[in-house]
Amino acid sequence: MRKNLITTSARWGRISYRKNGDFPGPAIVFVHGAIGDSRLFRYQLRYFGQRHKTIAVDLPGHGRSDTGNAPDMPDFIEAIEDVIDQEGIYSYVLVGHSMGGGVCLEAHQRGLPGLKGMVLVSTSSVLPVTSTLADIVKRDDMDALAKLIAGAVFGKSTEILAGFAKQALNGIDRDVIRADVELCGRMDYTGMLAGIDIPVLVVSNRFDLVVAHEKSATLHQGIPNSRHVIFEENGHIPFFENSHSFNAAVDVFLKEIGFD
Repeated sequence: MRKNLITTSARWGRISYRKNGDFPGPAIVFVHGAIGDSRLFRYQLRYFGQRHKTIAVDLPGHGRSDTGNAPDMPDFIEAIEDVIDQEGIYSYVLVGHSMGGGVCLEAHQRGLPGLKGMVLVSTSSVLPVTSTLADIVKRDDMDALAKLIAGAVFGKSTEILAGFAKQALNGIDRDVIRADVELCGRMDYTGMLAGIDIPVLVVSNRFDLVVAHEKSATLHQGIPNSRHVIFEENGHIPFFENSHSFNAAVDVFLKEIGFD
């Protein structure tokens, strides 16, 4: 996917994003979760990029996007705005995973122009940050964090997967990891849900150990014009481990809202 990687300047530093498809009309913009980056959306870039301009952003401090300090929510919103401006996008759907779901809710709360719909994946209005996770991050224990990611985030936990997770973690600034966890712990969008006036699709795995599907159901119930799709799967990243079903569900949503 690197051939689709675009790097340009932003208000706070360097912004990178992956793009597939350069079609006119509405775009789809994917926003990753904590300690992630745009590479996780490879299957969506390939699939939706056949018909739509499809973009996956590296949030500040993640992937190949740079920032001079530990990034926070205003940096994330500016990154999305800058990519939209760079690409000349006037209408789009935001797809946010976990922490990225909170970024999407923040974007709506700030009234970003052109936002026509949201797909909120494995997320809720309040994200759970356990004392175990907070302690691991405080101790800077990358072995424990890698095992936690391999065991909870992915549907199938293996030692090889934990090794890959540790390798990825070692490439991320520790301040960014701490900032992500702290940001998740502060998120609370409960009070704004009833005022969301655009179509929303909520997607979750029934056996998600990171964000319980009941929390995603509560998110759906709080948003007037929303629908909830639940996959009978483990893991926290349905778009990566169950891409065919995820893409199909998003396709249905896009057709329902007249996305063309």
